[in-house]
Amino acid sequence: MTLNQMIYFQKIALLGNMGKAARVLNISQPSLSVAISNLEKELNLSLFLRDGHKLTLSAEGRQFLTHVDTILAGVQETQLHMQSLSANRDIMIRIGCISPVMLEALPRTVRAFLSKPGNSHMKVDFRTDNTTNLIGKLRDGYCDFLICSVSKEEDLIQTELSAEPYVLLSPPGWEEPQSWDALFSQDVVGFQEQTRACSEIREMLGEYGIVPIYTHNAPDEASIAALVSYGFGYGIVPKVPLLKHYDLQISPLPTPDGGLTRRIYLTQLINRPPAGAAKRFLKYLLAQRLEE
Repeated sequence: MTLNQMIYFQKIALLGNMGKAARVLNISQPSLSVAISNLEKELNLSLFLRDGHKLTLSAEGRQFLTHVDTILAGVQETQLHMQSLSANRDIMIRIGCISPVMLEALPRTVRAFLSKPGNSHMKVDFRTDNTTNLIGKLRDGYCDFLICSVSKEEDLIQTELSAEPYVLLSPPGWEEPQSWDALFSQDVVGFQEQTRACSEIREMLGEYGIVPIYTHNAPDEASIAALVSYGFGYGIVPKVPLLKHYDLQISPLPTPDGGLTRRIYLTQLINRPPAGAAKRFLKYLLAQRLEE
C-alpha cells in the first residue's frame, strides 16, 4: 500500500467517479483504475460498489476511508510542521544546555549576539536538562546543538568551551577537612546519581581509590550551594560564578585532588550540522567562547 494509493482512494470516495478523480489528480483514468485495482487486491477487499460510472463505498471501503483520512491528515500536519521548521531556520536558535551555563554565561553570550547588527529579529529556544537527556533531544531534532558535559557517544562532535575546577563548599567558619577520609566522615551534599557531574567526580576520585559517600543529593550547583549554606554539609561542585550569590566558604579540595575539572563542550551531531541562525550563532560563540 502506497501513499499515492491512499490519496487516489480518498479522492474517488469524495467524487464518486473515476474520471472526475483522474482529472483532479492529473493522471490518466487507466492508471488510476490500475492503482485502485492493485490496492483492492492487496487488501483482498472490494472498496467500491460499482454502478456504471458511479462508485460508492462498500462497508469495508467506509472503514478504510476512516483510516485513510486519519493517515493523510497526519501526513499533512507533518508536512506543515516541517515546512514551519524550515521557515524558522533563519530566525530560530534552539539551544540545549545544562543548567549551570544557563545561570550566567550562556544568557550573557546570547544577549551579546542578539545585540549585533542584523541579529535582533532572531529568537532563541532554551532547553535545560542533564547531558544524557539533552543528547536524546539533540538526536530527536528538538535542539540545534548542545552546551553540556563530556560524552563518549560516537555520533557526536564536541568542542571544549570552558573548564572549571571543582572546589569544596562549606558554611562560613566550618573546619576545612584535610583529607578525603576526613571529608566523607562528615555530612556531604553531592550531585544526583543521573547527573554527569556525579559520575565525573566518581570516576576522577576512583583513580585514587576514593569512593565518595553523600548524605544528601541535589540536581545542580545552585541546589548544592543552597543546602550547604544552610548547614546540610560540605559540597563538591565546579567553581561557577553563581557561588558568589551564597554565603559560603570556598576552599580547595583535599589532596590529592587529581586536577578535578568540569569541562563544558559545544556538542553537535556529526551528520547534522546546524544551519541558518544556529550556524551564525555558533560562529560567534566559537569566536568568543563562553565568558567565565
